[in-house]
Order: sequence, then structure tokens, then C-alpha cells
Amino acid sequence: MPTITIDGEKYQVDGEQNLLNTCLSLGLDIPYFCWHPAMGSVGACRQCAMIEYKGKEDQSGRLIISCMTPIRDGAIYSIEAEAAETFRGSIIENLMINHPHDCPVCEEGGECHLQDMTEMSGHTLRRYRGTKRTHRNQYLGPFINHEMNRCITCYRCVRFYDDYAGGMDLQALGRNDQVYFGRQEEGRLENGFSGNLVEVCPTGVFTDKTFSAHFVRKWDLQTAPSICEHCAVGCNTAPGAREPGNGHEPILRRVINLYHRDINGYFLCDRGRFGYEYINSATRIEKVFSARHETVISSTAQSGDRLHREVAPQKALLHLAQQISAAQDNRRHMLGIGSPRTSLENNFALRQLVGPENFFSGLNQRDQELLQLVNNIQSDNRILCPTTPEIEAADAVFILAEDIYNTAPRISLAIRQAARNRQKQQAQSLKIPLWQDASVRQLEGNGSPIIFAGTELTDLENIASTTLFETPEKVAQFARSLALLLSNPENAQTGLEPQQQEIAVHAAEILRNAKNPLIISGTSSKHAEILHAAAQIATTLSEQKTVPVMLYLACDEVNSLGLSQFFSGESGYLEQLLQTLREREQSEVPTTLIVLENDLYRRLDRKSLAHLFEHIDEVVLLDTLFHSTSKRADWIFPAAATAESQGTVVNANGLAQRFYAIYEGKGFIQESWRWLVDAVEFCTEKSGALSQITSWKHSTDLSEAIAREFKTLEVLNVLGPDENYRIDGLKVARQSGRYSGRTAVHAQEHVSEEPPIQDPDAPMNFSMEGIHNPDKTQLQANIWSPGWNSNQSINKFQEQIGGERKGGPSGLAIKRSKHPMPEWITPAKETATEELPDIPNPVQMQPVYRLFGSGELSNQSKCIVEATEAPFVLINLAEAKIPGIHDGQPIELVTSCGTYRAEARSAPTIPPGNVGVPYGLPGLETLTPLLPGYASLRPAEASASIED
Repeated sequence: MPTITIDGEKYQVDGEQNLLNTCLSLGLDIPYFCWHPAMGSVGACRQCAMIEYKGKEDQSGRLIISCMTPIRDGAIYSIEAEAAETFRGSIIENLMINHPHDCPVCEEGGECHLQDMTEMSGHTLRRYRGTKRTHRNQYLGPFINHEMNRCITCYRCVRFYDDYAGGMDLQALGRNDQVYFGRQEEGRLENGFSGNLVEVCPTGVFTDKTFSAHFVRKWDLQTAPSICEHCAVGCNTAPGAREPGNGHEPILRRVINLYHRDINGYFLCDRGRFGYEYINSATRIEKVFSARHETVISSTAQSGDRLHREVAPQKALLHLAQQISAAQDNRRHMLGIGSPRTSLENNFALRQLVGPENFFSGLNQRDQELLQLVNNIQSDNRILCPTTPEIEAADAVFILAEDIYNTAPRISLAIRQAARNRQKQQAQSLKIPLWQDASVRQLEGNGSPIIFAGTELTDLENIASTTLFETPEKVAQFARSLALLLSNPENAQTGLEPQQQEIAVHAAEILRNAKNPLIISGTSSKHAEILHAAAQIATTLSEQKTVPVMLYLACDEVNSLGLSQFFSGESGYLEQLLQTLREREQSEVPTTLIVLENDLYRRLDRKSLAHLFEHIDEVVLLDTLFHSTSKRADWIFPAAATAESQGTVVNANGLAQRFYAIYEGKGFIQESWRWLVDAVEFCTEKSGALSQITSWKHSTDLSEAIAREFKTLEVLNVLGPDENYRIDGLKVARQSGRYSGRTAVHAQEHVSEEPPIQDPDAPMNFSMEGIHNPDKTQLQANIWSPGWNSNQSINKFQEQIGGERKGGPSGLAIKRSKHPMPEWITPAKETATEELPDIPNPVQMQPVYRLFGSGELSNQSKCIVEATEAPFVLINLAEAKIPGIHDGQPIELVTSCGTYRAEARSAPTIPPGNVGVPYGLPGLETLTPLLPGYASLRPAEASASIED
């Protein structure tokens, strides 16, 4: 490690980094704008100037730009030299000439990197009195506000959006002092990572439009560490909430990125950043409801739907307690349905209440078996579940039947960085440091190989070196043949068509020669053979390379893999619940079904659900939003959303992470497990499992109970600080030390300050009392440091720039026993070809995914709704040759569960005889359980309506 001197102090440093990175890693303050830790240096702003001296005798030195200066052993530098300070002051003064100085009305005020750097540079007097340059702002969609007059031309926005995230519709337009960062024409920014412009931009050019709708300053937000609930990647977030000041309860106002080196790094996808608005939506369940049984004059409700009215929580709990007591005395059957979109603690509480034999996963058989297969594959000792930095380091990527941009967006961003590794290797051979981003990107040559085989690939298609678009069945056959070629390059008996054979031979050669190959797949295709083939390829490569091979398997929902730990073998899926009800059909004992945060119409077809509800005497629902299942519920309890609760989820890599409540839910909202505990408290006799349930006072009590019962989840016992954790005898404050108006916000009720709500689960206060900077723990969510008010201050909380946070990682890997699965290295059995149904114009529906539209919760977010497409179906019109169907034509999909109307869209990658149906898209969400499956396709009648 080279030794350098900075302002008289000697340091041993990493010689691979530039001088600016080194100074920041050492905790030294130096201003900068254009440099970003994830994007390297371009030397565009000159704000990070320092002085370098030839030796101890040199008194004047020379001016250098630290972000473009490599470390030299024995070098002497100065940040505080008068010449450097004067130069930096002149630079910031020049940058601020045309700035409107509108901090009081700018959403960035108080967390603005420009404010911090201006203060750090000593620019406190404005001398310019001329006319300012002005720009016209653009409409950039429902997510981002645009205010170009604040721009300081650091080029960060286009470097991230175009170079890093692969966007195509944001450019630097103009030249000299008239540079304009915007689109060729107004419209929504199309890239799914556009929201990161809010944090990447060092000033207020790009701001969060959803936050602006209910804006408060950063220091008036109440924050805590949380986990994004919109996919299974497990990105860390820092949501912020605040009371509105009109006597109403607190509302969630924004979500920002919380740095986690191994998962999300510095960036979030737009669904994770803006999908939070479902918590504040009109479909939110805030009170307790029961079904009305009196006769009404008329109703638009469909047959079997309930009309509800608000009831007192105590009445509902007393009723549920009576049902629980009856179940204990065998006078009533009680069944429970869990959910992959809620915490382990909530699922475990319901499991203990109804008994393991009466607890069902809330998934259909196909989805549950896929998750158990993922769990088994990841338990193979030849498989490495890669972190995001490991994905970015891959030198060859094979994506198997997974449109990763729409199913695990943050992973697709990492794959985009992996595509540059060949370019980076060329730079290293030319002695070009990788932090010199502009120089590295100018190198010519092909990117690292990215091979795709599947039905649809969005966003990454422009960087994929080889693509094969086929049905999942043929893709699985292709992948198995590829595995055979990897194990025996001379094997010519693959059974593939000549073109596919050529692709397979090419892919086998690339993967065989790669040092860090990466296989990507997942559950989205709904085909187990895809997962078998992905595992077969990975294990074959592992045995050749004698090291574990990276295999990332995407799952559908935030806690899909966690829920699967409660089940083993072929048990617990919803079809078994139906079978249980059939077996009890003649029983005179009534049945109560408790549904935990799950819309069953997204899990089972309508006919199966009709049969289910026919044999259930009472449905109790605990959930956050009204949906199709809530219409069939007899009792509805409001469940806390992620931002209002504490719990644990397991991401797609098997990492258990704890999230904490940001604020108390309004109305009667509380965690689902608390509703169950409250109901048990009303029971007159509490024996067996009920006595254990009444002992739960904290969320961590359930975590410890889970750890005792499930060996794979025993890490929950040591995961994160519990409610007894203290720093210097104090809890951690969720509110900042500058939090304002605590008394005034309730002035219409009283002028005295009420004591804050106590949090029994976390070592945190819902107030400003306590520790404000627990930087060496996982509880640090308010990224702030003296002189660093913006999110750029994350460097103060890292061991080194781009490294792990000082408090360590926020999660722990669950402890699955490692064991090889030798059957994965043998060819899978051929499955029988399904016969076409005897219907006109039959097509096989294949699920396709959309970043905006396939998320159940985010679909209730107002801004996401605005970006979501109307129902459509992808058809290869050149091959389909169905009379009367053209691009943009209204069509109908006739299924066993109804007729769905959508727009036909031409998609040449969709295999003939198949159509792509958007998974979970509003208007088509009840088609989800039928995918993949067959339907009849026909042109829509002008007066036709959806029979749904």
C-alpha cells in the first residue's frame, strides 16, 4: 500500500483508487460534483482541486484535479492550501452564476449536495449582477419534476441514465453555457431507473414528483431502515413519514435508497422507489369491517360478494375469539392461508394458531413446487448465490427464460455493468485505471457475452450478444442440450435444430472459457424444467471448474423463499386445501378460513375459488388493501404495511433481513400477528399453542420462536438488534434533532406536547429523543453527517468508498444444509406434449412481465397507475394469421374462467401458436392463475364487454 501525505498527515492507502476517492475514504472533506462512487471520474466540474508538491522543498506546488489523479507513493498533497481553496471558490462561483438561488422553494433544500459543496468551498457572497440564463422545463412523467435553471452542468444525470442504466431518451442538448439536459420531446422517462436521478443529481434539477405532492423537509421526516416489498431482490430502503398537520394521522411521503453493498448499492428501480403510494391509496383498509346480513334494496355486487360495514374492533375480536375457542373444542374447523408478501412472523403466528396441518402457503401447487425447487437448487454445494457486486464481475452471462428487467430489476442493472467487463479488461491491459470512466468507455470492441434464451427480453436486448426466442418447453430442451455440450463438447446428438445447435455450441464454448460465468433464471416462466436445466448447466460448469458457479434464481414476491421454509415436500398448497374441504364435505362441523394478506384470485382460478367459498362457512381476512378476496370476506381486519410494521423477510438469495416500522399505522391498523394475539387474549381458556401465542409481546418474540422451530431460520435469533438494544443507555431516534412543529402539528387539539407512541418491538423511538447517528449499527437510516446533508454523505458511513457499511450487512443467510443434487447433471425426462384443446383459434398463453403492472401492491400507487399500460396481448402477427386480428386491434381471450378483452400488439419474438399475457396487469390479474395455459383468440366485437 503506498504512503502519501495530505496536509502534513501520512496515510497508507489503496493505490488502485484516485486521489478524491482516497481522501473521502480517509474521512477528509473535499468538494466535488461530477464524480460518483458508482460511475467513476470524468473531470467535468474541476471542483475537487488540490495542490500536489514535488517534494518537501516545493512551497508552491501545482494545481491538480483529485478525481483524475492516480495515487503516487510518497506524494505530498494539500486540500487546505490557499491556492486550492481560491481555485475551488472561483469554480463554484462560476457554476452559481446562473443558478436561481431558490433554495427556500426547492425540494432539495436541506439535503442538497450543491448547498453542502458551496458552503464547503466558502462561496458565501454573490457578486454577479447580470442577466441569468433561463430554460423551459419539460414534463418528464409522473415520477420526476424538471427544473433546468438549477443545473450546474455536472453531467451526472446523462452519465447515469445513458451510460450506467442504458436509457435512450435523456440527452445533453446544446453547448457552451446553454447545455440542456432533457428529452427530445416531452414525455415520461422510459428507463425503469429514472428515479435515481433524484439522488444522483447534486442539485434540484430532477426531484421526486410524488414527494412534492406532500412535501416536507428532510429533517422533518421520520425514518427507519426497511426492505422494498415489490420484488424478491430485497433492496434496502429508507422510507420517510410525517404527520400532515391537519389533525390527520402520519402518512408515508417518500422512499429513498438505503445503501447495501451486496444488494442494491447506490440505486433502486422505479417500482421500488415510487410504489410506496399504495400505503396512502383509497383502497387501503384502515378500519375493521363485517359483512352485512340484512336485506338491501339493490346492489351492484356480484353473486357471493359481501357488503360491509364498519364495526368496533372489540366486537370483531370477541367474535374471532369465540371461533378460536370453538376450534379448540373441536366444534369448528379453523384453516389458515399464509402469504409470500408478508413477514415470516405474520405467517408463523397464523400457523401456530390453526396448527401446522391446517396451515396452507397461499400458493397454488405449481408456484409452491417451483419455490421448493429453487430452495433445493440453492442448497447444492456447487451453486453460489451471487451478490450484486459478484454479478457485476461476471465475464459471461447466460439468462434462461427470465425477463430479469421486469422480474428483478436491480439485478438487470448489475448485468448491464457486467456487459462492460471485457472493456474493463482491455483498459487494464492498456494501464488505464477503471475509475477513469470516460477513457474506459471510449475503448472499442464487443461487450462481455450475454446470451439469452426465452420468450421475451426487455431492456437488455440491446446488449445481448446472442438471443433465442422460443417457448419455455423448447428453451428447456435447448438448455439441457447446452449442459450436455458442456459436459461433452464432442456430443453431436442434441436433437436441436441446426440454428439452435449453432447457438448451443457457441454458448457452451463461451461458458466453458469464462472465468466467472453467471447463470440467471427464475420462476417467472412457471416451468420446473427451466429451473432443472439452469441447475444442470451450473453444476456441470462447477464440476469442470472445481469451484461453485454463480446461479441467480429470481422469485416472484418479497418473502417467497422465506414462506417456503415452513413447508417440506408436497404439502401446504391451495389445491390441498380444496382436497381437505372435499373430504370434510359431509361434516356438520362449520369451517372458518383465515386469509393472511393474500388475494386468492391471483392464486387460483375462479371455478376453484367458487368451490372453496361454497364449503367455507366464514372467511376472515387480514390485509392492507381491498381486493377481490375482500369482497368474499365476512370479517376484515386492517393489517400493517411494510412501512408500518416490523418483521423479517428472506430474499431470492436466501438472505434474511429485518425491516422496522417507520410510523404507527393510522386508524386501527396493526400487524396481522397482533390481531391474532389480541383475539387469543379474549379466549377464556388458553392451553397448548394458545398459551404460547399470548406470550408474544414483541415482534422478536416470534422471531425467536421461529428460530427454535426451524433450523434453517435459526439466524432470526441473532438478526438485528432487538427491543432491548441501547447505545449509551438510549434508544435510536427516528426523528432528526431538527424535527420541527411537534406541538404545532396538533395545535387544533391541544397546545401541550403529548408523549410519543412507544415502540415495543424496536430499539427506536417515534421521536427525536435518543441517538441520532448510530452509524456503526444497522439502524442508521438518516444519512446525515456534519457538513454533508445530502445522500452523498453515505461515504461517512462506509468502511471505504463503495465498501460495506460500518455497521455491517443488514441481513444473514439462512442456514440451509448443503448437499449435492446429482440428478441435475443427468438429462431430464421428456414431458408429454399437451394436446391442443378443441376450441377455435387456440393459443397457448405465456406469462410476460412489466415493471409497472405486474406488482400487486405497486399497482395501487397513483403514479405507477399512470405509467401502467392498458390490457394488451403480445402476438406474433406475422406468423399467427388469425383473420381479423391486426396490430392495435381489440381482441378477446376466451378462457375457462371468462372472457378478457385487450389490445393486440405485434411481437415478433413471441413463438407462433403462443401469445404473451402480462402477468398481474390490472384488468388481466385474474388470468394470472391460468398462466401458462390455453385460450381461444378472436377479434373483439365493438359492443363486447369483459366477462370477468
